[in-house]
Amino acid sequence: MVLPETTKAQQATILPDILAPNLDVIFVGAAPSHSSAEIGHFYAGPTNKFWLLLAQAGFTPRKLESHEDAEALRYGIGLTGIYLNLATSANHLLPTPTAEQREALRTKLLAFAPRFVCYNGKDVYTMATGRVCTDWGEQEERIGSSRVFVVHSSSARADAWGRERLVLYKELKSLIAAEHRPFEMRP
Repeated sequence: MVLPETTKAQQATILPDILAPNLDVIFVGAAPSHSSAEIGHFYAGPTNKFWLLLAQAGFTPRKLESHEDAEALRYGIGLTGIYLNLATSANHLLPTPTAEQREALRTKLLAFAPRFVCYNGKDVYTMATGRVCTDWGEQEERIGSSRVFVVHSSSARADAWGRERLVLYKELKSLIAAEHRPFEMRP
């Protein structure tokens, strides 16, 4: 079956996953922002705090720039999203993921088996799992052997929770450090 051009374009990946097996954490977002889609790198919006939060929480030794997103692997960090083929200015504009899309994400996370899966916002958790997230931080569930964590979105829309957001990133970093399994930086 030949797909119409618009459908082919919708299926094309805007951002590739940045993943490797056995990372400390894979951050899961909803979809690339328009800025990320335009330049082809994760968390590229000028007001998105993701890279700053990673540095402030001690995940990286300095604030990486979005064009350095592949460097995240050197620090045990992976990046993916529910919709890597759609760009949006707000998650509420995205369609509800299908059971197949949720299962594809879960299968990917099981295959890469990070120590933690961290959802970048409760709405992302809900999109990925189909369940409502009632609390921030570590969740009771696991994805295979991976622990599950939820932080406030790094979007500027969540800046009202700036202090609480940074506390959650630091808590996640502490939990990773407490497991005494240092991730070896990759060349």
